[in-house]
Amino acid sequence: MHTTDSDLVRGTLESANGNEITLSLPGTDYRLRFTQAGPTAVHPGKRVKGVVRVKALRMHKAEAGGAFIEPIMGQPRIVQGVVRGVDAGANRLLVDVVVPMWVEPFDGQQATEFAAGDMVNFYVQSGASFTPVA
Repeated sequence: MHTTDSDLVRGTLESANGNEITLSLPGTDYRLRFTQAGPTAVHPGKRVKGVVRVKALRMHKAEAGGAFIEPIMGQPRIVQGVVRGVDAGANRLLVDVVVPMWVEPFDGQQATEFAAGDMVNFYVQSGASFTPVA
């Protein structure tokens, strides 16, 4: 998969336990936990970058509010943000929800139902993943 600067998350590796990692995000109070989808040579306390992927439960267009991830500590459960790109071929959206994340819509829902600039919110299925990149 080709990554660009616009879809990379940058953070500090707080902990790694088996295949789970916790990242803190610079300039925020967020400490997010992900399933690690690839190896990293980074040790806790060091900066890391990678790609976040999630599967959404039913996505909705939002009319108000800003970008957020709930809870601020732990696995992402509820998110809201702005669509930055639509990958119709892979049926996924690049959404900026404090950090960029690739979102696979709920089964039966199509990424093409949304456009760049739309604000969306949704619940995240368990298993949000982080794939480190060099």
